[in-house]
Amino acid sequence: MQSLISYPKIENKLFSIKLDDALKESKIYNSMFSLEEHNKLRINAIEFNECYFDNLKILNSNFYNVYFVDIVFNNCDFSNSNFELCSFIRCQFKNCKLLGSNFFNSSFQNISFNGMLKYINFANNKMQKVEFNNSVLDEGRFLENKFSFIYFDECDMISVEFVKCNLNKINFSNNNIDGIIIDPKDLKGAILNSYQACMVAKMLGIVIEG
Repeated sequence: MQSLISYPKIENKLFSIKLDDALKESKIYNSMFSLEEHNKLRINAIEFNECYFDNLKILNSNFYNVYFVDIVFNNCDFSNSNFELCSFIRCQFKNCKLLGSNFFNSSFQNISFNGMLKYINFANNKMQKVEFNNSVLDEGRFLENKFSFIYFDECDMISVEFVKCNLNKINFSNNNIDGIIIDPKDLKGAILNSYQACMVAKMLGIVIEG
C-alpha cells in the first residue's frame, strides 16, 4: 500500500532529557526520551513538539489535553493508559504496545500505527489520514468515530467492534476481520474480499449455495 500520510518532521539534533524533568514545562521541543519506565503518571495540558520517544514504558497512566506534534514513538509501551482530549499530528507509533489503551474524544491527523493494539478503545475520535500497518487490533473497539482516509493494511482485526462508524470506501480486503461486530448497514461502501463478503452475507442471514 502506498502511503498518503505526512510523516513527522524532526530536526536531526535532539536533546536527551528525562521525562520527569520535561514535565515541569508546558511545552517541550526537540527532545529525546529513552529507556524509561513509569507507572500511573498524570500528564496534563502539555505540548510535545518534534520529539522522539524510544523504548519507554508508560503504563496505567493518564494523558489529558496533551498535544503531540511531529513525534516518533519507537518500541514504546502505553498499555492500559488513557488519552483524553489529546491531539496527535504527524506521529508514528513504530512497534508499539497499546494493549487496552483508551483514547477518548481525541483527534488524529497524519498518524501511522504499527504494533500490538489488542483491546484498544477508540471512542468519539476524529481520524484523518490514519494508517494501521501490520498491527494486532483484535477485540478493539471503534465508537462513533469520524473517519477521513483511513487505511488498514495486513492487520489482525479479529472480533473488532465498530459502533456507529461510516466505513464507506475503507478497504478491509487484506486484513483478517473474522468475527467482526458491526451493524451491517455501516459496512455500506466498504471494500471486502470474496471470503469477507460471504461472512457479511451470513451476518445478514443470506444462505449461499455452491
